[in-house]
Amino acid sequence: MKKIIATTFIFIFFYGCESFVENADSSVSYATDDEISSSENISFLVNGVLNDFSRAYGYVTLWADLLSDAMVNDGRVQGSTDVRGEYLDNGLYDPTVGTYAPPYQAVAQSWRSARSLQTKLDDMDIEASLKTEGYFTAYLYQGLSHYILGTYYGRGPSYPSDGGATLNESAFIQSGDLNSSALLYLDSAASYADDHQTRIIHSLMARIYLYGKDYTNASQHAALGLQDGDAPFYARPGLENPWPNWYWYEAGNNRTRYTLASRFKHLLGEDFVDTNGNGVWDSTETFTDCAAVGADVGQGDGVYNAASESEEEARIKVAAAPMSPDTPYMRYYQTKYPDSDSPITVISWQENHLMLAELALEGQSVSVSAIDAVNAVRAAHGISNLSDINLSTLLHERDKELFCQGQRIIDQNRHSDVLNWHLGESTWRFLPIPLEEQLANPNYP
Repeated sequence: MKKIIATTFIFIFFYGCESFVENADSSVSYATDDEISSSENISFLVNGVLNDFSRAYGYVTLWADLLSDAMVNDGRVQGSTDVRGEYLDNGLYDPTVGTYAPPYQAVAQSWRSARSLQTKLDDMDIEASLKTEGYFTAYLYQGLSHYILGTYYGRGPSYPSDGGATLNESAFIQSGDLNSSALLYLDSAASYADDHQTRIIHSLMARIYLYGKDYTNASQHAALGLQDGDAPFYARPGLENPWPNWYWYEAGNNRTRYTLASRFKHLLGEDFVDTNGNGVWDSTETFTDCAAVGADVGQGDGVYNAASESEEEARIKVAAAPMSPDTPYMRYYQTKYPDSDSPITVISWQENHLMLAELALEGQSVSVSAIDAVNAVRAAHGISNLSDINLSTLLHERDKELFCQGQRIIDQNRHSDVLNWHLGESTWRFLPIPLEEQLANPNYP
């Protein structure tokens, strides 16, 4: 049983921007100014931006999933010897401890790389294709860095009324202002985008507006966003990137430091030994009890749980975690990202469809009905259609479709009433929940 106690992220780092036109200090991460201030090195700079964003996005989304009800840190899983992970699992994040700083540092580096690319381009007279690629990258990833700060980070002078961050030793910037800046950067990137990139930008803008409950603008951008069959937009580890996929690295095949909430395995059904070969569990057959209660001290419920949604094997990829000897239950980890260079989806046409469905449920006039939008996403995985839809069902679909993409904690904050989460005055802080209430809530792992 997961106990969410405190906040999402808090900021203490020192980098950022004050305006879109200021000169940023040159980066020392890759080369000297003289070495990179030429058109021949634009691709080098672009690759550095992609690498830095990949690291930042994977780091932040993984920790966001651990802070949410999507992942747990169970000390009985071999490899899960991580006190920091236990604190994060319990909803605690202490920015004064150095080991908690890397995700925010990575976001800051992602912004600095993109900003440095822009300032170099401002000083160069280069061919149009390089200029287009460079400015698109510079604006897009500055915008995404602002989005991460505005969406995932909290606590400041106005807390709990708003989250936010500091940038470049600036005064505290509220989340709303950070997301407004993100939208401006994305709009600037659109000036240099091809058709597919333009749809990506519209989907990203639709998400920001949706999370801010501006349903009118969200609808306008979602209508222009990614369409059925469009390729996703990824944060890409691997290639020339020294950084691995963080889900693989800490919550996957590399190391099972963090494992999944039990509900994902319960959708697929607990494992059993089919002694008589009839394809179903019989009371005389041995089964593997999946942990249903507990954070780092878990326990199964002692009964066999048949698959509640067996078709979800198509999009919920899991494997049994190595457990300490004599542990009477099993934890499972994600295999959605099986390799160190597996790309992490930032936005996809499936998410755009789920946004359209949510906007339809909010009374917006969109091009597709909520049920048709959701069923199109399910059909992409070969999963049967739903016959009806409401907000609770939609959030369940988002939980599965956006599995291990860092979106769950945002949905928990946005829809705490539907998901039965008790929040304080701010959507950025979880409050302690009595154990008896947790046990009575079927939405908890």
